[in-house]
Amino acid sequence: MSTVRQSSAGVGLPGPSVRDVPGPSWSEASADDPTSVYLALIRMPSPTRELMLAQGIPAARLDPALDSLVGRGLIVRGDDGSLEVPSPISTMPRHALELERRASAARAAADELSRIYYAARARDPGPQTGVRVLMDLEDVAAATSEAVSLARTSVRSMRAMTRRSRDLVRSPLASHREPSVGAGGRPVTMKTVWDARVLELPGAVEALEARVDGGEAQRFLPGIPLSVVVVDDATCLLEWSTWEGGPHGLIGHIQGAVAAAAAMFDQFWELATPMGRQDGASGLDARDATVLRLMAAGVADAAIARQTGFSQRTIERRVRALMERLGAQTRFQAAVQAVHRGWL
Repeated sequence: MSTVRQSSAGVGLPGPSVRDVPGPSWSEASADDPTSVYLALIRMPSPTRELMLAQGIPAARLDPALDSLVGRGLIVRGDDGSLEVPSPISTMPRHALELERRASAARAAADELSRIYYAARARDPGPQTGVRVLMDLEDVAAATSEAVSLARTSVRSMRAMTRRSRDLVRSPLASHREPSVGAGGRPVTMKTVWDARVLELPGAVEALEARVDGGEAQRFLPGIPLSVVVVDDATCLLEWSTWEGGPHGLIGHIQGAVAAAAAMFDQFWELATPMGRQDGASGLDARDATVLRLMAAGVADAAIARQTGFSQRTIERRVRALMERLGAQTRFQAAVQAVHRGWL
């Protein structure tokens, strides 16, 4: 029976060693990402919850992941708790259509937030509304720092290609490596979806890797429309310093606006591509691992060449080789395959 990689504390089952089958380590996989659980299920001819638990998957991770996969229509759970995994050929296209629907909902949320912005500019919001207009980048930076310093559990951010994002990338590496802490110096969960174009900025790769050292979980998506910071589902900050003139953002505590911003972040996070450090499981050397991370994040060949110091022709050749190795016809397919294999 085929099995999957497990943490060193996992319980083995008869059959080939779990280390013989590539896949993400349970101890390393993201706790809110059911992908690794789905990959384990499709590798098992007759999957059961008990078998998954025996592979070392904590129940606290497994059960929410199974619920998520059932909700997405990727697996079927019988009344007796049995698990059926339909062929991905039939389920994945439907799942892709659902992601498109969610992306449309996220864009609708962006429109609603824009209406709040224009309403805030049209009149003095007053203290009762809980909305404050941020007139310049200094206001944005100060408001962001204040909101994060009061966080108790989580900070979720989307970073568009704005002047503020550029300034963040240019910050000293030591500041990026500082742990993410909130109220009382307690650690908080920090998740950020970056516009993939940020990776084309000089020094961006080093800066973003330093932020990972500081505890930030990252994903990348091209064309993010505006920057959003959501703190504890209680405060949201919008920033649009791409445009000159007028205010650069706003911060508020209106429940509807915070919920819309949080929903928009969650949808973009699910659609975005992770770009973690390559751990050697794929057999790629450091150069190809860097090319793969940048390619999967949507960075163009010319920009990858600038980031890595190689010629564009060399990058184009390596991109083609990586796509062939992954059996992909497009860069999107290559990113999906790389994530499924645990290369990203």
